[in-house]
Amino acid sequence: MMNRTEILRLQRERVLANILEDNANRAKWLTELMDIDDEMEEMEEQKSKVN
Repeated sequence: MMNRTEILRLQRERVLANILEDNANRAKWLTELMDIDDEMEEMEEQKSKVN
């Protein structure tokens, strides 16, 4: 079973591919990319607070 970080990495790769291929919806994909990056950043911050 994949953890949340692995799922986010896969989503991020898919979004990056979509940004390149789907120019019509580029703003949507960039927004999604920012959301994924924000969530990954929050997870890293939480992990560093625990350690």
